[in-house]
Amino acid sequence: MRPLSLMLLATALAGSAIAFARPAATPDEDRLQVLAASSLTDVLPKLATAWTAHGNHTVNLSFDATSRLAQQIESGAPADVFVAADVDWMDDLAEARLVDEATVVNLAGNTLVAVVPRTSELTVANPAQLDQPGIQHLALAGENVPAGKYARSALANAGAWSALAPRVVNGDTVRSVLRWVATGEAEAGVVYGTDARVEPRVKVAFSFAPGTYPPIVYPAAVVTAATHPKDAAAFLRFCQGAEARAILAEAGFTPPPK
Repeated sequence: MRPLSLMLLATALAGSAIAFARPAATPDEDRLQVLAASSLTDVLPKLATAWTAHGNHTVNLSFDATSRLAQQIESGAPADVFVAADVDWMDDLAEARLVDEATVVNLAGNTLVAVVPRTSELTVANPAQLDQPGIQHLALAGENVPAGKYARSALANAGAWSALAPRVVNGDTVRSVLRWVATGEAEAGVVYGTDARVEPRVKVAFSFAPGTYPPIVYPAAVVTAATHPKDAAAFLRFCQGAEARAILAEAGFTPPPK
């Protein structure tokens, strides 16, 4: 297991375009505080709305890279629930007893895709074709951000990493990558399949084959210092139910890998 402090230092230093983290949500006695991976920005508010429609606590949502949210929890940021975009960061927080390991559940999975601007005329049908003169900037999330780890693994397994590494630009979150491709600042990027669905200014060039990257999973847990631990556990149970699964599926998320 990697020391959490070393991972956080690496995250702070990684990438050529790392932005400052947004602060965690302001505490509110009557609100459930949820820190969640940025790739959940569009779907989690829908889950929260469905949850409160049943008469439950209103939810405060704060989104950022999983790596930075872990740092916020280590620093004592107020939170009831943490939803990560990979297992490693959750495992490190559980080992540090910052989340309740007994409450960890896997909520969803995802796919990995390469995207280009909607107006792009480049032919990019596989990882090898990312290595072409028309792609001078390949946007990836930072190497300690889950989306960045998945992307690097997929490119390495395709035998394309060595050729592509010099043109990689690192984003602080997967949504930064998506934005750069959407605005044409990067000619291509690697994001989750669900990210590509919500940005009309990009198109999917190709999908990475399953098995070329670790299974993408979204683990969630109750934070050890939660103000509302019972409600937090109830929220996670709701997120595993049929209503929540339908919302996640409609947004393009897959069932969690087994």
